[in-house]
Amino acid sequence: REDEVPDHHPLAFHIRELEEMSVSITKMRIGNLSVNYAIPLVAEALGMDDDDSKVKSLAEAIHRKTGGNPFFMLMFLRSLCDEKLLKYNFGVVKWTWDEDAVNSKIVTENVASVLVNKMNRLQEETQRMLMVASCLGATFRLSPVMTVMKHISQVEMRDSMRASMISVSG
Repeated sequence: REDEVPDHHPLAFHIRELEEMSVSITKMRIGNLSVNYAIPLVAEALGMDDDDSKVKSLAEAIHRKTGGNPFFMLMFLRSLCDEKLLKYNFGVVKWTWDEDAVNSKIVTENVASVLVNKMNRLQEETQRMLMVASCLGATFRLSPVMTVMKHISQVEMRDSMRASMISVSG
């Protein structure tokens, strides 16, 4: 999405470099998904049939709330799981949800808000660790952070970060 990659972003830099080398680049404008494409996306994410009326209803609600932005759709789906509004029911071997709760859930307008809400749901120790790590830059090695955060076990931090889809090296 062109409007989401600022000029100073490494991707924008590399594209300019390639253009200066006369490399042929095809830019594709990718818009939001229509509801007809949202239904199979949600069905596939849940491992369910896209002909299922409940899946269609859920996908339509998610589409309404996200405008069909695929990133927001998947983040919204993830937040439903995180908030236990969408649960896997082992008794019936499928995903279940409360349609009224899904329909009443408020959606944030931008990626920053999504990430802030996600950060606020992390354990307090993980939030503190990320504050320390943020001083080291966009990527960091775990060992220097651990030196500062000795009271948090490396295993606990990795588990929390893995559950939060945060990746680190070392």
